[in-house]
Amino acid sequence: MTQPHSLPDEYGVLLAFVSASNSSIVITDATATDAPIVFVNPSFERMTGYALRDVLGRNCRFLQNEDRDQPARDVIVKAVAEQASCECLLRNYRKSGEMFWNKLYLFPLRLAGAEVTHFVGVQHDVTREQSLFAELEHTAGERARLIERLERKRRDMARLSRDLINAQESERKALARELHDELGQRLTALNLLLYRTRPHVHAGEALALWEQAEREMTSLVGLVRDLSVSLRPPGLDFFGLEPTVRQLLVRQLDGGPDWIFEYAGLPPRLAPILEISVYRIVQESLTNIVRHAGARHVVVEINSGADSRELELIVRDDGRGFDAASWREHAARSSRAGLAGMSERIQLLGGSFDVDSAPGRGTRITATLPLQFVENKHERDSGG
Repeated sequence: MTQPHSLPDEYGVLLAFVSASNSSIVITDATATDAPIVFVNPSFERMTGYALRDVLGRNCRFLQNEDRDQPARDVIVKAVAEQASCECLLRNYRKSGEMFWNKLYLFPLRLAGAEVTHFVGVQHDVTREQSLFAELEHTAGERARLIERLERKRRDMARLSRDLINAQESERKALARELHDELGQRLTALNLLLYRTRPHVHAGEALALWEQAEREMTSLVGLVRDLSVSLRPPGLDFFGLEPTVRQLLVRQLDGGPDWIFEYAGLPPRLAPILEISVYRIVQESLTNIVRHAGARHVVVEINSGADSRELELIVRDDGRGFDAASWREHAARSSRAGLAGMSERIQLLGGSFDVDSAPGRGTRITATLPLQFVENKHERDSGG
């Protein structure tokens, strides 16, 4: 066993223990000037590369070389001054000059309640752990930066998606205005001219032709009006989502299935992009029901969702239904392509879309959308 220097006999049992310990242990004399080292165990010699003869009589600070600007030094000085225990992490250097991280546990020794005579330092080489911590911190930092980049891209994608929808709705609005203001007025003028010819048309084949022309003209005026409303419902800009959807149900299901409409937990006006998107989903759903479902009953529900932070739209019918297990693939090659368009619109706005249907069991479409949208100037100006 390595022999200590000026260590009292009373510490014999302690010395036997620390000499056999796998932990690096150093003992300093608290009563001597500059607290010199009086003992190190073999584990200290293996960890630092310094033998007992190299360190006896020296202060432990030599292990720091010239690397003295370490906050842990203040912790040690304070503990020694107060004759107390402490724990700290130091950068130490082996005899070879290699730096290692030293986890130091320092505590005082007293003889039978007397003054502190020695300090014991238990040292652990935690270089590998610190290296792993540094790698983890670097990885966490990279992950945080990646998440932030992805979040920025998500926000950019959401903004671009809204811009795309707004651009589409602006085009629809412009086309609806052209149909109403240009083609609609011209047809109205033609209709007036047609009625001015009525006094000059008498019975027989001429009257039959005039009546046929009048019916065609009336039908064409109605068609243009319906196209204009379908492209951009004027009520949405002035009255909001609830009355406009109700009017849509009246118009599209006239003479068709019975229907129920519920609107609950939402303010009278929502973000324009939200209103037009919900309107489009209902519009497309009703079109599919009328064309394909053969339903007797239709229910449309628009509510604030479970946590009042989203809009939930449900459209269900008791029609013939279809196999919804592979509706996306089916929609791509059938007349149900409208489902894919609805799903795409909802996803562009950060929502979710689900279709539940089976042959003979009707169809249930559920869409959820976040209630809060950050509108830019284009969205406000376009009304969409």
